[in-house]
Amino acid sequence: MDRAGLSRPKANAYVEIAGRLIECDRLWHTERLIVELDGYATHAPHTPFEADRARDRALQVAGWRVVRITWRQLHAEPARVARDLRALLVTPG
Repeated sequence: MDRAGLSRPKANAYVEIAGRLIECDRLWHTERLIVELDGYATHAPHTPFEADRARDRALQVAGWRVVRITWRQLHAEPARVARDLRALLVTPG
């Protein structure tokens, strides 16, 4: 975040949706942006994959924007990821 000149998000922050606390990998509260950092090992099995999609849908219905970034994207395409996040952070949610 610092190298890309982006504001720092809250890490492992919680959002309450309909009485349910949802932990988010990275959260920009004012911009209503959530970034989930996905590694294949924890998101490949069928059950977590399905649960993640249902969770994202609930967050989006509640007005949050959810972006998923893979480990490979973060490390192989850091400039592209930073550019996309910068655009999302200046665009109202």
